[in-house]
Amino acid sequence: MAKSKMDLETLLGYSFNEPELMERAVAREGTGKRAKASGAKDPGLRVLGEAAICFAVVYHFYSQGMSPSQIDEERAARVCRENYARVAEEIGLGDCLIPSGPPRGSSLGERFEQVMGAVYLDDVNAGGTGIGACWEVLRKINLI
Repeated sequence: MAKSKMDLETLLGYSFNEPELMERAVAREGTGKRAKASGAKDPGLRVLGEAAICFAVVYHFYSQGMSPSQIDEERAARVCRENYARVAEEIGLGDCLIPSGPPRGSSLGERFEQVMGAVYLDDVNAGGTGIGACWEVLRKINLI
């Protein structure tokens, strides 16, 4: 059985203002060849999450005064689906996905991107910048 909304929010250190965004990010398609292959419920959230993660990671290292080559090196190491899958597995994100039976590997990385897209959009809809909320989540889960 999937963990509750509160469990996901505890894992992320983020409270959703619009729970339906979180639900879209964690719900899996139940049928269809393509849906089974990717597990994606909302590919738009995945793309948004991928961009938000990259921006937050680059900003984090830029704000620390790193050189462009150091920033590129850190971004290359951290901003990839395999790393997202590793981090998602470490924090137990797969246990929060609906239905139970979490995806593995790059599919879990895609789901992490969806969740981060939901965090970004939720914060923007609440009047925030989106990036600040993503940055805080990424810090909490030790991606940056």
